Amino acid sequence: MKNLFLFSLACLVLCSCSSGFRREWKSALSQGPSTGVTGAWEGTWKSDVNGHHGRLRCVVGPAINAQGDHTFHYHATWARIFSGAYAAQHRVVTGKNSSTFSGQHDMPDWAGGRYTYSGTVKGDDFSACYQCAKDKGTFQMRRVR
Repeated sequence: MKNLFLFSLACLVLCSCSSGFRREWKSALSQGPSTGVTGAWEGTWKSDVNGHHGRLRCVVGPAINAQGDHTFHYHATWARIFSGAYAAQHRVVTGKNSSTFSGQHDMPDWAGGRYTYSGTVKGDDFSACYQCAKDKGTFQMRRVR
């Protein structure tokens, strides 16, 4: 019963963040494709631990400081019926032909605790890995045009 309550609570919290994501997504699409890491991205996520997977979208905002930190606002689906959104800060390092990023996001311990991310954006391709105490996997996305 306790696990069902915690799962339901997590779904409610993640789903409540979805309305903010939808506004950001529509705004990013109306602005058209960006260069670098900013803008709208769409693709999939997959767990290497249990094979779970789903649709993944992300809106990357502009740099918020001189160190290159950006807000990455993710929206994921899983089990075909659940979805949720969350924002994470990632530090972006821009190179000649690509950008790399890394960051972390804290979730409750029962949901995996601290998630860490690292990835690369090269042209219109976004590739990343995530890891936490209970899971690890990959993100593969393309820039929305």
